[in-house]
Amino acid sequence: MIRKKLSTQKSKKETQNTLAYTIKKAVLIESNRCQIGTNQEFIEFLAKKFDKACKGKQENTSFHETLSFHSSDNITPEKALEIAKELYSDTIGLNREHSFAVHNDTDELHIHFIWAPKDFNNKPYYQRNDYRIIEKKLAELEIKHNLYRVENRKALMPDLETQPSKSKKEQALEQRGIKTIKSEYRKDINNALHMSRTTTNFFGYLHDKGYDIIPNGKTAYSITKDGNTFKASDFGVSYISLKKKLEEQHDFAQLLEHYRNKEKQEVDAHIGTTAKVDYLIKNKYQTTLAKHFSPVFEDDKVEYYYKKSSNKKAFDYYKEPSKVSFNDLSSKTLRAGLQRLTQDMPKPGPLYCSGSDNARKRIWLEFKMMNLETKGFTMNGYKPTADDLKELEQRKADYAALDKNWKKAPEAQELPMPSVPDSPAPTLPVQEEKPQEEPKEDVVEENPEPEPEKPKTKVKWF
Repeated sequence: MIRKKLSTQKSKKETQNTLAYTIKKAVLIESNRCQIGTNQEFIEFLAKKFDKACKGKQENTSFHETLSFHSSDNITPEKALEIAKELYSDTIGLNREHSFAVHNDTDELHIHFIWAPKDFNNKPYYQRNDYRIIEKKLAELEIKHNLYRVENRKALMPDLETQPSKSKKEQALEQRGIKTIKSEYRKDINNALHMSRTTTNFFGYLHDKGYDIIPNGKTAYSITKDGNTFKASDFGVSYISLKKKLEEQHDFAQLLEHYRNKEKQEVDAHIGTTAKVDYLIKNKYQTTLAKHFSPVFEDDKVEYYYKKSSNKKAFDYYKEPSKVSFNDLSSKTLRAGLQRLTQDMPKPGPLYCSGSDNARKRIWLEFKMMNLETKGFTMNGYKPTADDLKELEQRKADYAALDKNWKKAPEAQELPMPSVPDSPAPTLPVQEEKPQEEPKEDVVEENPEPEPEKPKTKVKWF
């Protein structure tokens, strides 16, 4: 069984929405309150009770978590509810406003548990590191009820490292079968860990794969490639993590300093045109160029820097001859460079790319993804292979999944910026969508109690 904290509700309305989400899809419901009226009336009634339990200096009105059973567990909703009640009765305590909702709409039977931070004695819940107590109880219940036994629990294995969680954006993309840049990097970094015995081997492997190490102090560092930079902790390879997994051949601080001073390979990537250009006449808004890059004007060129990193140059735009020279090959930078050059051309015309094979391929791909050929532009300097054409079709399919309303129109429109490279990743289980709040139907209680005003403090998860 896996217990997972989902959300904290800070108002009656938020609690009501969460209750509606869990109750309306449930195959079995149980609460400390008897169900009255329709489901909607019961949801509003429960939300009011949760709100009244939030007395005094209390900011949060309810907590929401799930208890999931393994797909191999042969268990009925009634038995699952019985186990959940035993778990929470012996840990958090059920002498408070609470609601259980059993769902069987995924491969794993799971239970949503919503509970009030204060019990009926007006005592707030405060248990530091409560996962230790709850995970030990979960292990006992798995043995008692002959359920699938989860072995990699931190409470039972104190040295177990917690894996960094994926961002919501990354999860959303992977749920659509789209592999993000970050997931590509994660794959390379995990391979580097698997193949390395020492931290020196680890950094050497990454450097050979085209990654640069950016030190930040004696032990902190970031990993960058093609203009995309992530913290080491995003991949679970911080100094503390590496110390547990790998031996140290050289002093870590000296190793980082070595990569700080290591000469970086310059990017060989350019686009240009022989057509007439009205230099810096036009400046379109709501484009990647305008949103993410800042210009610094020189006599014969304009240097474009990332807005979020003012000392990191992305590309140079030259007046004569009219061309863009790139400092990295990220999709965002290539797109901005193409926008800079094409929006200064009075009419569509020929473009050419030059540089390394990889650079020319990436420029060609970005040109095709922007649908510039439908506006009359042409790209010379690179002949795509059969694999390149397959990759292009895959990327277009990925964008179609991101934006269902996108269609191939005669008038090309700028597509959303990719954080997506090549092939689709394994599809993760789709999370349930939070339903919209239905119109309220007034429920009248007999002898309603006056509701006191509530100054706000915060009860935190621990």
